[in-house]
Amino acid sequence: MRRPIFLLAGAAAVSLAATACGGGAVSGARAPGGPIVIGATLSLTGEGAVLGPPLEAGYEQEISDVNAAGGIAIGSTKKTLKLIVLNNEGNPSTASSQASTLVRHDHAVALLGSATLQTVMPTAEVAEQLHVPFLTSLAPVEAFASGDKDGWKYSWDLFFDEEQQAAATAKALASVPSNKKVVLFTDSEPDAVVERPLYEAAFKVDGLHVVGDYTFPVGTTDFASFVAAAKATGAQLLAGQMVPADGVALWKQLKSFDFHPQAAFLAEASDTASWWRSLGGIAEDTLSEGYWSPAQASAAQLAKITPTLGKKYAGNAGYASAALGYAVAEVLTDAIAKSGSTKAHQLNAAISRTDEQTTAGLIRFNQATHASITPYYVTQWQHGKLVQVQPLTPGGAIQLPTAGLG
Repeated sequence: MRRPIFLLAGAAAVSLAATACGGGAVSGARAPGGPIVIGATLSLTGEGAVLGPPLEAGYEQEISDVNAAGGIAIGSTKKTLKLIVLNNEGNPSTASSQASTLVRHDHAVALLGSATLQTVMPTAEVAEQLHVPFLTSLAPVEAFASGDKDGWKYSWDLFFDEEQQAAATAKALASVPSNKKVVLFTDSEPDAVVERPLYEAAFKVDGLHVVGDYTFPVGTTDFASFVAAAKATGAQLLAGQMVPADGVALWKQLKSFDFHPQAAFLAEASDTASWWRSLGGIAEDTLSEGYWSPAQASAAQLAKITPTLGKKYAGNAGYASAALGYAVAEVLTDAIAKSGSTKAHQLNAAISRTDEQTTAGLIRFNQATHASITPYYVTQWQHGKLVQVQPLTPGGAIQLPTAGLG
């Protein structure tokens, strides 16, 4: 198993044993005088790899910024921070064992999250078992909140709400001149299962009619029967939510069947740079999801991340993921500073009281759901870059019809 480790307190990288341990609360004993350890298990390769590296970059920079400013006072001592990042390769079991290792072996005082529900949930479960704070993003909040029937105690999420997503998608599609008929494609991935009925309800509110509703398991590669049926409905609008590989397969088959929607929206699959790399011109004018805008950050915060994260991910959805990663780390380091402690219960209590302006905007957690809802946007692939089209930015416009499928 690959275990990349990043020591942001100025120490040299070392190898750590990847031994998974059993459940139960832990004391979190740490070496006296050492740095404050923060752990993260991310999908740096495998499923979810398009989101893991930008998150990692956001975490790294925020923690480096804190260290450059002198660290955090714990009692009368200023301490630096050390971030340890492990690669779970998109595997839920690996994410779970790594989360346990980070706490039990590496003495992480808190965990930062992965990018998809498949790895966020097992990490949260370990945090709950070991009574260690866990902060994440890129997990839609309703699905996250429902992940523990008794309610999360140590796990926290900042991201958009699924009803937001459905309403914004419906508004964008309803703004398009069309016959108001929609075909809907969703897979069995947890996000899509939650979102499907919300899309249907939101479309109805905005005067759109779902005339074809197609669901299928993750990993489906042959969409011929679905596409033929969708084309036969005469629908001029398409919406969907699918994992990346399946979404690419669907788009290629839409093209081969000469299905030419006026507007076509696809969540999840199309919101990273891999969409354009995989499809090229076929991706042109795809409507996608957007979960961060520079307008959410203050001028001072933008001055920190624009020359670094903004430059690295220019015109790329990775910038949004990196900016949210920076925000998650901001919430954690602010809580450590305000509590003046690395003790789990004190740190967790400080997180619960978060009222902070971050690169993701103002973060305040709902005490029942342990989530803070951030804005949602609809974007569009225009000449290889994602452009915000809902709500419209100055000079922006939805390009019609969908040229890539034309």
